[in-house]
Amino acid sequence: MSVLPLVSKRPVRRDWYRRIIGILILGVVLGFVLYHGGSELQRYRVVSFNPPETDTSYVDPSSSPALNFSLESSHSVSTADPTTTSSPPKPTTVDNNHVTYAILPPLDQEEIETTRESHLGRIDEVIAGEIENFRNWNVKQLEALKKYWLEVENAQPKVVLSTYGYVPCAMTVCSTTGEVIWLESLINSFRENNQFLLYTEYENLGKMYKKYGDVVTHVWSTDNHVIWCFNDTISCIQSTENPDGIPPWKLFTFTFWGSPRGWQNFLAPPEPWSFNPLGGEWNLVPYRMPDQHFYLGYHYTGCQDLPFIPHSERKDQVLILAKRSEYFHRWTFLEPSVWPVIKNKTGYNLISVSNSEEGYPVPEALTLIGPMERHAYDVLLGSAKALLGIGRPRVSPSPFASLCRGVPVILPYKGTKCPAQPGDSTWCGDHQHGPAADIGPPYVYTVNSEGPIDDIVETIMTAVNTPIEPYTPPDMTKEALTQRIQDYFSVDWKAYSEQKMRSSDWSGFKTQTFLYRWLEKYPVMPQKP
Repeated sequence: MSVLPLVSKRPVRRDWYRRIIGILILGVVLGFVLYHGGSELQRYRVVSFNPPETDTSYVDPSSSPALNFSLESSHSVSTADPTTTSSPPKPTTVDNNHVTYAILPPLDQEEIETTRESHLGRIDEVIAGEIENFRNWNVKQLEALKKYWLEVENAQPKVVLSTYGYVPCAMTVCSTTGEVIWLESLINSFRENNQFLLYTEYENLGKMYKKYGDVVTHVWSTDNHVIWCFNDTISCIQSTENPDGIPPWKLFTFTFWGSPRGWQNFLAPPEPWSFNPLGGEWNLVPYRMPDQHFYLGYHYTGCQDLPFIPHSERKDQVLILAKRSEYFHRWTFLEPSVWPVIKNKTGYNLISVSNSEEGYPVPEALTLIGPMERHAYDVLLGSAKALLGIGRPRVSPSPFASLCRGVPVILPYKGTKCPAQPGDSTWCGDHQHGPAADIGPPYVYTVNSEGPIDDIVETIMTAVNTPIEPYTPPDMTKEALTQRIQDYFSVDWKAYSEQKMRSSDWSGFKTQTFLYRWLEKYPVMPQKP
């Protein structure tokens, strides 16, 4: 047996020593990097990864979110100085209903402190003095406003003074009328976002505005109040005779109906107009409307208060959208003669919750339950298989209350003047609830009431046989409403009014001529001294 010489093992032992030395060197290098450079690694940002075609390695940037590398094709590493990174620039404009508005510039800290001191003193004076209307409500709002000023360092609060007649009812939600439902959601949003609503009756508007002074950032009045105020240069609107009055750019019309072209209630012409001569942007409305009305909108509250009733468990009934029996006879889209036919051909019970007005009987084919309080109405609505409109009211929260409970809606329109889904670009007087109609099937169906009655029956049957889940349009969510309110308060309305006056070459404000004819019939209500 031959013996291998010992020298043959030396290369093996030398390779082993080399490996140990290599591992030690690598450990030292890694330790140095981790000690001196570990904290710097988080500054590196992934820009691109372009490995050579022969490189089979892979880096998953999502696997190590705290470790961000910039890998080029040369495998070099570039660092990014954290001082060069910045947050996105804040927006300088907001958009609403096809109009772009500039945002108010922020107050500097010195202006904030001066305003804070002035407003806190003014608030104490008002609380200590006489408040003409709804003292308890207004004092609570003022105390909350004072608390805001004492706790928030860098933003002036938004304060609305309103004469809108439905505000007192909305304080306690005393009704299910559309105006109250709209206000309810706004008041809720104000409460949650440190915005404040003061109320007074119109005859005290001039006096109360002077008491509050620049604590009030916006004034919301109903349509006739705005017309009257603009024509009262002694005690309401700001003028040379009344320098402490309400600036025209601060006075908004809070209106459920907008200012439709040709509206005979105000003897309006068939062209754009508004209660504030500055334009339709000074109309605050619950739905998208033409002529650049400012779309505040609302969020229908209470949809989660009741459990959803599956379609298979609902009664074979269709609820009729009409709270007044007059609607079945005056300016209706569905004549009384169609109701027996609809009932017989659909086989569904037609339920009415309208009142009974003298001279306007509810059609006999309908089952009359009569007016209901809100909770009972919501229960009835949630158990129906569809909600059917008849032409009036022209706009209403009921279609959205229906959709949020998974009940489809059928809305009629008349003739060829309006498309089935009219959108918000034109006034369309022969369509019931154009904003809701624009949603479309399977949530909202539309039908020409002047077409064959079988078309109406077929539309009803399609709706009741196409179950839907509860649905809230994207622009009616709580978040969407909150954003629009914030947008409204962020607008530089004074600058925008000056821009409009320059473009129109105005030197002052003047009521539109046709409204003087309205004023002859409804003279300016005087302000109390």
